[in-house]
Amino acid sequence: MITAMKKVLLLTLSSDRDLSLEKLRELGVMEVVSENIADSSDRAALLLRLTALDRALGTLSARKVKGACDNTALPEDNAELADFTLKCFAESEALARELDLLRKERAELEPWGEYDPREIAELKSKNIFVYLCESNVEQFAAIKEALPEAALTILSEIQGIIRFIVVADSAVTGVTLPEVTPGDRRLSAVDKDINANLERQAALEKQFDLLTTRLSDLKIYRNIIASDAELLSVRDGAEDCGELTALQGFVPVTCVEKLQAAAQDNAWALSLTDPEPGETVPVLLEPPKWVKPILPLFQFLGIAPGYEEFDMSPGMLIFFSIFFSMIINDAGYAAVMLLGAIIAAVALRKNPKAAMPCRLALVLSFCATAWGVCNGAYFGTETSWLQMKFFASGANQTAHLQLVCFVLALVHLSLGHCWRLVNASSALEVIGQLGWIPILLLDFMVVLGLLVFPGMALPTWALIAGGVGLAMVLIGGVDWRDVGAICNFPFDLIGSFTDTLSYVRLFAVGMSGTYMAQSFNGMGMQLWEASPWLIPVAILVIVFGHLLNVALAFMSVLVHGVRLNTLEFSNHAGIRWGGQAFKPLKNFER
Repeated sequence: MITAMKKVLLLTLSSDRDLSLEKLRELGVMEVVSENIADSSDRAALLLRLTALDRALGTLSARKVKGACDNTALPEDNAELADFTLKCFAESEALARELDLLRKERAELEPWGEYDPREIAELKSKNIFVYLCESNVEQFAAIKEALPEAALTILSEIQGIIRFIVVADSAVTGVTLPEVTPGDRRLSAVDKDINANLERQAALEKQFDLLTTRLSDLKIYRNIIASDAELLSVRDGAEDCGELTALQGFVPVTCVEKLQAAAQDNAWALSLTDPEPGETVPVLLEPPKWVKPILPLFQFLGIAPGYEEFDMSPGMLIFFSIFFSMIINDAGYAAVMLLGAIIAAVALRKNPKAAMPCRLALVLSFCATAWGVCNGAYFGTETSWLQMKFFASGANQTAHLQLVCFVLALVHLSLGHCWRLVNASSALEVIGQLGWIPILLLDFMVVLGLLVFPGMALPTWALIAGGVGLAMVLIGGVDWRDVGAICNFPFDLIGSFTDTLSYVRLFAVGMSGTYMAQSFNGMGMQLWEASPWLIPVAILVIVFGHLLNVALAFMSVLVHGVRLNTLEFSNHAGIRWGGQAFKPLKNFER
């Protein structure tokens, strides 16, 4: 269920503002809403540090360290460790920029070889004039003809550009030479700087390897300063009312007494009111204990129902588990997932943050295993062991699997309209929502005649049910005062049919995974039978094929399994997923 919220107005002395915010953070029950956040130097500096640390953590997380590293030389304190990390990354970025400039300088000097500009100036003092020039072929020929007594030496000719040296015993006059100035240093000096730069970068790479071993400590410190940045953001967004500071936000009704007790202890003035209709209110989901494993999926997708909508987490857990099972469609894969989920649950039993994800993995893998056993599929092979006759191989297997998909569509979408009755405001709205159920039943029968049992005559009772449903929707489900609603109604009817039809994706994706597994098994067995020497290759092909198949299945779950709940079903249930999760001001939890 969605926990009811109270709107909070909290007043505290401006002199006690920072202390009050710390108390609120320790309390951890109130989300503070700040509309206008003023820029402050300390918050800006902290956000800048946080951004730099996030960038460093991203780079360190992508590194792979081979072998053991002695990290005893690193600072023990996490704050000092973060300072050292940021210093190393800043130096590395500076070295990279410097190296880029040095390489550009070297590229300009390289065609001229090892030369010293001071030597050219010294020769000039001895009436030996040296000019470094760069021109095209035609211009070079003209200069050579114009200076018959001068020595012209070609150093290089690349893509029609000639670099050459003009040496004369007097200053060249009457001819405009295309002189260039490559640089004011020797090539060897630039190479020395480049090598020194590379050596320092190599030393920093070793430091990064050491820092990777302390990645968990750096992440803890990162989360601490992120919490501090949030606190400063709340502080800067607080409304200053002279000697008083006002904080606005929301608190769950279950935590009101806790907040009131803290207000009494800290001498805060507190006002609690109900949110106004249409106001943006954060959403705190508190479903029954058996439904809580679905919450990590909501957090992963970053979705939440609106505050005035209803909690669909029970239905989503049930149907998402079914969709997951049908898309995986293999008891072998699911059994491996179940074993992995059990191992993870045991290994992470002391980590409270891992409890719900592990439970979700256990539920999904168990359901997928049960479906795979009933379907008789094991790593792409079919067996009759414990296989239900309904899913047995044969002429009707495809029809039966498709029938399951469309029955799910009928039940799932009908439940969406039934759940809308919870918030129905009038008897006409109830009639309109109930009217969609016989329309969906007519869609179901039409789809059966088109795909599952081609040629099946449409029963008369289905047409009558569809007509009755249409009349009910026209009476109570269409706002005849809204031209847009009237014009969209035919598209809603078409949409109900296409939504029903879209559930066939469960059959299509599941069977495609089975066929893909069978194909890799076949390729592996052909190699196996071709020669004993190819057995390792055959095993590699089979294992790679199954790993690829599992990866694609998980992607399909995210695309299709989630979509059927958050799009098709949600459209019929009237859920827009416009809610914002409740995020109270609280201390960082490890």
